[in-house]
Amino acid sequence: YPFASLGDWEIVNFLLTSRLSMRAIDEFLSLCLMNSLPLSFSTAKELCSCAEMLLSGLRWNARVVSTTHPTKSPVTLYYHDLLDCVESLFNHPLFMQMMDYSPSHLFTTAEHIVRVFTEWMSSDSAWDLQV
Repeated sequence: YPFASLGDWEIVNFLLTSRLSMRAIDEFLSLCLMNSLPLSFSTAKELCSCAEMLLSGLRWNARVVSTTHPTKSPVTLYYHDLLDCVESLFNHPLFMQMMDYSPSHLFTTAEHIVRVFTEWMSSDSAWDLQV
């Protein structure tokens, strides 16, 4: 996401980290060899539009922590806002199909004799919260 394949991403990464101009990228993408590849973009402008769709990551916060013992330099705690982390995980396109919102039971056989616990949503605690 937002690129079609790993090969697609490798070409994007190469082109964006190279010092090529937009015109040079367009010339590179217009080569016959490049036209034969199943890329998700065909111009430098389309490439940049796809790159802008990439997730930017979370902002780091910093706070100076007071200590009971003297230190040579202030102790700084770096952290992410918890709600921003949760929002980022829930909005991440790679995790969309992996999010479970309802508890489930998983058994090894159709007779439901042995229960398997794989994730928190398969636990009794998840079921207890639903009541």
